[in-house]
Amino acid sequence: MTDQTLNAEEIKPGLNLSYWQLVRRRFVRNRYGMVGFLGCTLIVFISVFAGFVAPYHPETKDREAIYSPPQTVRIFAPEGGLTRPYVLGYLEEMDPVTYEITFVPDPTVRHDLALFVKGDTWTFLGIKFETHLLGTTNGGFVHFLGTDSLGRDVFSRMLVGTKITMLMGLLVMGASCFIGTIIGVSSGYFGGRLDMVVQRIVEFVKSFPDLPLYLALVAILPRRAEPMTIFIMFACILVLLRWADLSRELRGKVISIRSMEYVRSAVAVGASDGRIIRRHIVPNTSSHIIVWATYQLPEVILLESFLSFLGVGVQAPMVSWGTMLNQVRDFQSFAAAPWLMAPVGMIVISVLAFNAFGDGLRDAMDPYSND
Repeated sequence: MTDQTLNAEEIKPGLNLSYWQLVRRRFVRNRYGMVGFLGCTLIVFISVFAGFVAPYHPETKDREAIYSPPQTVRIFAPEGGLTRPYVLGYLEEMDPVTYEITFVPDPTVRHDLALFVKGDTWTFLGIKFETHLLGTTNGGFVHFLGTDSLGRDVFSRMLVGTKITMLMGLLVMGASCFIGTIIGVSSGYFGGRLDMVVQRIVEFVKSFPDLPLYLALVAILPRRAEPMTIFIMFACILVLLRWADLSRELRGKVISIRSMEYVRSAVAVGASDGRIIRRHIVPNTSSHIIVWATYQLPEVILLESFLSFLGVGVQAPMVSWGTMLNQVRDFQSFAAAPWLMAPVGMIVISVLAFNAFGDGLRDAMDPYSND
């Protein structure tokens, strides 16, 4: 009896927790999901404050460093001992036989690194700032990931590209969730002719192969339009073809929910369809929507990067990971500057982070299951 009483007392506080409190507690205990959450938080922070984190404006050119390799951060002074972090400049040398240009460190050109330095102007919420997280004390250039064919800093462009890529992912994911939720819930709840018409439309959308249809639709975008106009139209095309999956999944879920006792009780007491959908149907599908969104975002990031890499997505002067990789399509450029592939690392990290976050949420959304 004593053991049973103690067990009951241990279980009792847990029974007083709400569903979302149980989800939060279970998610915090999931190390894999927490690592993904921290990674997602870091990526979102970089995308919001890209101008602050990036040392330079994405179009700032160092004309003396074309295809310059990454600079190594050094903490040991030439005469020995520790010193403040610094980087060395490069000297260009040409091989007299192959005429290949190589870069060697130049000990006479030293740039000390510092935090919170003044640099190129960047804007946040309409306010202009000049302070950057990292830079040099003497105003010289530092290229942690080298430069491209125009002398632009790859590291700064990659960080600024995070903003455009994440903005595309969030816009497409949010709009797809909104449209798919409305259509899927309405189709599953009301049924009848509405369900028949909606499902035929969904089947029509899903009957096309994804990649050829994307390329065909993107090909009709006006190339002489403003980059922002192309960006919005590109996002609309992605939304047009991605809402159908969530709509069909929610339809089946709503059909099973509407036969539950609490929904029948709400109908019996005279609750309107709108109230039943808002208070009973949508809240019970929210966990599925959230998990779907976390998996959808990395898919959109990969798709945008792939299409922009082919030159049919985001257009210059807008900077995204895909447009940066577009410069590597020339094999000669890749051989001369393999560091231009740096955005691939950001793509891999972001996809892994969001997938880990989604896995953690998926497990946490069922807090009553066994670990």
